Order: sequence, then C-alpha cells, then structure tokens
Amino acid sequence: MKSWFKSFDPLLLDDLSKGDRYFLKLFKKKSKTTMREGALAPDELKKLVTTIGVGKKVNIVRLSYDGTPEDRPVSVKITDIRDDHFSGKVINVERSIRQSQDDRLVYVKGGGGSIEFYFDDGDIMSIEEDVDEAIVVQRNTEEIKEILDALDLGEDILISYYDKDEGGVINGVGVLKDKNMETMDFTVELKLINEIELNEKKEIHLNLEKDSILDIEVVF
Repeated sequence: MKSWFKSFDPLLLDDLSKGDRYFLKLFKKKSKTTMREGALAPDELKKLVTTIGVGKKVNIVRLSYDGTPEDRPVSVKITDIRDDHFSGKVINVERSIRQSQDDRLVYVKGGGGSIEFYFDDGDIMSIEEDVDEAIVVQRNTEEIKEILDALDLGEDILISYYDKDEGGVINGVGVLKDKNMETMDFTVELKLINEIELNEKKEIHLNLEKDSILDIEVVF
C-alpha cells in the first residue's frame, strides 16, 4: 500500500504565501525576553555576581515593565550561582527572629524566602554588595575590647553585631554571662532582639576578633 503522506520538501516553502509563512513562525522556539532599557547585559550581570561571590549580601535594583526602577531594592544573600542564573535568600532579620519563636508560624509580614534571578531576564538595573559589611569591618576593635573589659558579669547590656548567617545587624538587650579577655570570647544571654521580645532567652557566643561587633553599652 502506498503511503498517504509525502516526504516534506523544503523547496515547497518558496510556493507558500506570506500568510502561510507567518503561520509556520508561530511554531518556532520562543525568543528570549527583551532587555529593558537601562538593564545590565547578561554577561555583565553574570560577571558582577561571580565577582561578588556566594555568601555575600547584595542590594538588587530591578526595572519594572515601564522601565522605571522599583522603589526599594531587593536585599538578598547569594546562595548559589549557576550558568544561567543565581539564587538569593531574601534578607529579613526580623522575619527570621519571629519565625524562630514559633515553628507553626508560616507567614510574617515583610517577605522572605528565596528568589532565582536569571541573567537573560533583562530586568536588573544594578547589583551591589551591601555596604553594611564594609562598615562593620572598619569598627575599632580596641574600643570595644576596653568596654568589654570594664563590664561586670551579670550586667544588663545593649549589644550590636553583624550576624553573618542572617546577613544583617542584630541589636540585642541582655545580660553578660561570661567573658575571657585573653581569648576575647564572651557570652551574652539575650531577651530582646531588634525590638522583638523573645519567648525564650537566647544565649550567643561571640569573639571580638572573629565576629563583627558594632557596639556594647551598659543599660542604665
């Protein structure tokens, strides 16, 4: 039995009308997203992200559909960099603190979670490493050491430090539980973090050389 179907001949395209040709184009692979004016080119964006590296906190300014920058930048900690995209954990210290207080808490106002940014989406205007980390490094360790040395165990204190895991600044109120001026280790039991009262006090162990301590003060 002869086949009902003839083999396709590319030369037949020459006989197709313009309308037929347009119809065939609908089945072609979808083109990439159009770059928005003012957005970083994919190669440039990828180079910037790779230079900053995994584990760093960055501020990302994205462009809306009409080409205007969004009002607030997105702050994320880069968690992964792939060939076509990078992933970031949204930085929201207050959200993390509230969620740690109640395992059943699913949503906290302010946003959170992770976001994937594709290099060829064409909607990122700028990406910069957060200046908080640079500022923290420049703090005077000797001054903090003198303050810690003068504090008595059991004193109520205010402490401010940069939490690398959360990617943000922690401002806490608590009690100085222990200190060792030779190793520069000290322990604080916190009852209040970033104006959030803790259900259970949290003990933190810090080191003046290894951790970024912004300030320590006595509560009067």
